[in-house]
Amino acid sequence: MYLLWPRTSAIAARADHVIRTIRSSLHLTPPSLRRSAIMQAQAPKGKRARLACKPCRERKRKCDGGEPCSTCSEWGYSCYYEVRRRKSRAVQQTSSPELLASPQVQNASDHTAVEPDPGGLVRRLEANSGAAFVRKLGLKIDPQKAPKLNLFGWNIGARRLSAQTVASSVFPIVEITSLEHIQALAQVYFDKIAPCYGFIDQQAFFEQLSERWKTPLLPDLYDSVIAGVGALGCLFSQRNATITEVHLVRLARSTLDAHHLSGPPSIDLLTGWTLRSVYLRMTDSPHATWIASSTLMHLLEASGLHPESHSVLPPSVKVDPDLQRRLVGVAHHLNVWTSFDLGLSRVSFQKDDLPLPPSPKPGDYTNEVLGLLPASLSLDPGRSKDEADLPATLIRLLDGVHTAPPSTMAQCNLVLCILRRIHSQNLDISSDLADRVLALLKMGLGCAQSMVMDCTPWHQVANVPFHIICVLLVLDTRSSLSMLPEAMRTLSLVASTYDTETMREAYSAACLLVLLHQQRRKDDIAILGEALSTQQGTQLEILSQPTPSAEEYNWLGALVADLPGLQRVDLDQFLNADMIDVPSFISESA
Repeated sequence: MYLLWPRTSAIAARADHVIRTIRSSLHLTPPSLRRSAIMQAQAPKGKRARLACKPCRERKRKCDGGEPCSTCSEWGYSCYYEVRRRKSRAVQQTSSPELLASPQVQNASDHTAVEPDPGGLVRRLEANSGAAFVRKLGLKIDPQKAPKLNLFGWNIGARRLSAQTVASSVFPIVEITSLEHIQALAQVYFDKIAPCYGFIDQQAFFEQLSERWKTPLLPDLYDSVIAGVGALGCLFSQRNATITEVHLVRLARSTLDAHHLSGPPSIDLLTGWTLRSVYLRMTDSPHATWIASSTLMHLLEASGLHPESHSVLPPSVKVDPDLQRRLVGVAHHLNVWTSFDLGLSRVSFQKDDLPLPPSPKPGDYTNEVLGLLPASLSLDPGRSKDEADLPATLIRLLDGVHTAPPSTMAQCNLVLCILRRIHSQNLDISSDLADRVLALLKMGLGCAQSMVMDCTPWHQVANVPFHIICVLLVLDTRSSLSMLPEAMRTLSLVASTYDTETMREAYSAACLLVLLHQQRRKDDIAILGEALSTQQGTQLEILSQPTPSAEEYNWLGALVADLPGLQRVDLDQFLNADMIDVPSFISESA
């Protein structure tokens, strides 16, 4: 022991020196590095998202922090993150007013303050667009096979010739067809389209049409009106596109695009753009229609036709006040619903958006269609609206009187939009109100069939039947599902009559949704059958029991009256075997 003591003492002294060195080095370490080391030592080994994306935070869903995250990828949302920057305390303390007032610092602060807001598009799209509703419906049934985000059945589709060898030249109106042919096409327009969109004076049109053929070598802006009327006449008289229709559409577009605007737009220019927007809404893509309708709204604002009390039109231009209101109302109607379907912003004016309602005329129902504008504008996502008022708005719409198929289809389209909004907000409607809705939708299917047979391909002919199928699947009751065969036959009729890629795609998507719903029902039946397979004896015993008699029923009622905890029980509903016929957003109480 004596021999080992010096060596042990030396080792202890060296260890004490090492400990003092480590302690001194720890005291010299900056506090921030020590905190960082402690946080790294205490950090959990498992990874988790420190910052959730904006769509997941708004919907209170789990986010894995990916770019894009799995939730947004699955639902088809635009995934993005809000960048939160912390200002340094040192910068805040040392920044002087002179430094903050410099242009460089102001520009930098403005650049960092303005951030894109893709979430606004998602919110607007989910509010009124049928595309988001169909996508959610498919994801709810089967996330793996759900259809992509698309505006199925937005219209009948593009009109194309069987032979695509059409010259791209633009011919004058007098060389495209004869005066008699244009007059016949115009008569089709005034018989089928003008009663719904009555913003052109028929007598004045035919007078200018005759004058145009007297000066064939002088092109005029009114050629866009003549060509627009003729193209719509072709659309509503022939199921397949013709070379005349193609040249008329090309002439109308070229005339409008080539017009140089040097002052307030004229009535001829506004009428030509309105006809172009109407034709695009029935045959072209949603974005092309939205651009045309937005252009029309800006031209209306520049013309001074709206607001009516502050017109800046030249004194020589005389406009019938009733036609003026009809023109402005149809432009609003087209722009509002195209914007809703795409989830994009609509063009609104600084003054009151709505013009005065047009005067009713015999055989004209434009006032019925434009009478739906106040309810349509109330659904604008940019406006603050209590969602609890939706059932009351739905009742007012169902109480409206619509005398013609196009007007009834416009009513159905607005009702379907409110139903989608009610479903997205998890609101309830009474069973009586649901029956009224189904009655209107059944009427809409009949109107679509008659319009197809009459060769009046309004855009609602394809749009309304498709979304009726989606709403019937969401209602999921026996009364709603019993309407599915007729709805599918109606959509099949439209797709077979107008055999376009758009209609084939819409019909395929509807069949997919019905098949997915059927498969889910089969899976549910299999699960229920498996649950009862081991209880066959008990099941037979329950089914063999007699129905309660009147005396037993009265005895049960007295028992419920004596027990306060059971006073809320509905015996009729409890004893009724058909208790599954309750839709997802229909309340049990009438």
